[in-house]
Order: sequence, then C-alpha cells, then structure tokens
Amino acid sequence: MGPEYIFSLQDKRLFELVQKDFPLTERPFYELGQRVGLSEEEVIARLIYWREKGILRQISAIFEPNFFGHHSALFAMKVPPQHLEKAAEIINAHPGVSHNYLRNSEYQLWFILVVPPEKELLKEANSLARASDAKDMLYLPVIKTFKISTIFGITSSDQEENEKEENFTEHTYSLEDVSIVKALQEPLELSPRPFSFIAQQLNLTEEQIFSWIRTKKQIGALRRFGALMKSNKLGLKTNFMVAWEVTDPFQKEEFGNFLARQKFVSHCYERKCYPHWPFNVYSMCHFSNREEAKVIHKIAEKFSVKNYRVLETLKELKKVRLKLFYD
Repeated sequence: MGPEYIFSLQDKRLFELVQKDFPLTERPFYELGQRVGLSEEEVIARLIYWREKGILRQISAIFEPNFFGHHSALFAMKVPPQHLEKAAEIINAHPGVSHNYLRNSEYQLWFILVVPPEKELLKEANSLARASDAKDMLYLPVIKTFKISTIFGITSSDQEENEKEENFTEHTYSLEDVSIVKALQEPLELSPRPFSFIAQQLNLTEEQIFSWIRTKKQIGALRRFGALMKSNKLGLKTNFMVAWEVTDPFQKEEFGNFLARQKFVSHCYERKCYPHWPFNVYSMCHFSNREEAKVIHKIAEKFSVKNYRVLETLKELKKVRLKLFYD
C-alpha cells in the first residue's frame, strides 16, 4: 500500500525543507514559500493541514538530552498478560517516557526512558518495573551508534525519528539555557512570526534566540530545529525492531555498517546483551508491506547470522517529543 496522501512536487520540497533546513528568521514560512514557489499563507495552510491529518507532529527544537545532564536508555519489560494493560498505563504516565511499543516478544513492552540530572535512570526504571508487576526487565543502553536518521522522505526510504540515546560527557549550562530549552521544545506556532511569541516569553529578541540555536547546534547540544513527521501516515505501516546476535567483533562492525547503509533502516545500534538475551545489534526497519520485509532474512543469510529476532511493532502505545527538565 502506498502513502495515504498524494504530495505535489512543491509539497515534497516543503516536506524536506521543514524537516532539515528550517529557516531561523523572523518570517520562516515566508522564506520557505520563496524557496518552493508558494505564498507565506499557502505554506502555513499546508502545514496546518498536515498537522490536522496527523502527518506533521510538530515543529520544534530537538536537543541532546545528555548534554543537559539527562540520562536515557532503551528498556524491555516482561509482564504477565493480565497485567499488561496496567503496565502500559503506568509506563506511559511517566513524563520521561517518550516512546513505548507493544512488540511480539516475551518482553512485550519496549520503551525509552529519559531522566533529568536529579534522578537516577535505573532507579526510575526499577520503580516502573515494580509498579507494573514485571517479571523481568532488560536494560539496553547504547554501546555504539551505527546510524540515526531523523528525516523523512515521501518514498519507501522514509524514516522514523526516535529519541537518541547518547554517551556524551555532561556539559555546563545556565538557568537561562534551561528556560530557552523549555520554550523551544514546545510546538512552534504556525503563524507569520512564530518566534516573536517565544521572544516575548523569554524577554529576548528573535535574533538572540536564533543566535542561541546556532551556537547550541555548533557545540552539539541541539540536533536540529525542524519538523517531526509520522511515518505510518506516509505508507510505512510495517515496522520491525530486529535484534541480532553478532559475537565476532570484526563481523559486528561490518554488519552494523552494512545495516546503516540500508534505506529502510532508520536506527542501528550496538547495545548491552545478557546470557539469556544475547542480542547485541539492533536495527529499526520500516516497510510499506510485509513482502518488502523479506529482505531481513536475506541479510541474515548473507552474513550467516543464525540467531536473530524480528520484533514486530504491534501497537504504538506512546510516541511524543521528549521534554527535557520535566517536573
């Protein structure tokens, strides 16, 4: 099945720019219009339409959590079936959980947890496990990143954004930085001068905000400022997390880099493994249909990987833009 919506050439260009080259100017939608051949009003109207249809989640800043003292990891929880609904509600209610998925595994709930500087990551996760009546929980921090892709296209190479887990060294930041982070992580107003609202709120000029964004991007505190799109509205309805057991360190490097080059792979990591869960390479794969997903088994044959799990996303239980410095 193809995408649910038909995009014109102007749409496709706008779709690309609003994600990876959003203008940091007083009238960003005017500039976007100049670049794609639309008026400012037409650009805003299309973005509002995409938001109403669920294609556009929001336009905002995407920060590196670890830069600001936050810590994060992927967790997988094994829960008795009778407690599954309750467990999902408990996990989803945590403000530090940005993503939570139900997958076809003995570990049914897979979620990313991020905690601010004053909290301990594993302590928070263990608290969730106890409250959820979990029988076991996997702590799966990133050891090495092979690929993180955050930009969607319109074709089968579309990619879904996930919250990034980092091993960055913590940096110093000010109270003013915290205030700006809190403001910029909220959805940008779809109006002619959207940054004026933020400037008034922070008692800064728009140019001071733009300068702050550029500086934080340069030093690695900001990944990008742009749009977050929803993949299943664009025809990518079959999503798998594939967990691979690759023990040879030389093959692991080759295998991870190979996966990173595949267009259908949006994220690929080496993660912590356990004797009872030996999988150490994880790839997020997105397809239009199950027929396309057969390539997973072909890759396993190509690299002689005997032990791997294809974990289908059965339900998206929670997916939001992470907010740093939450209360």
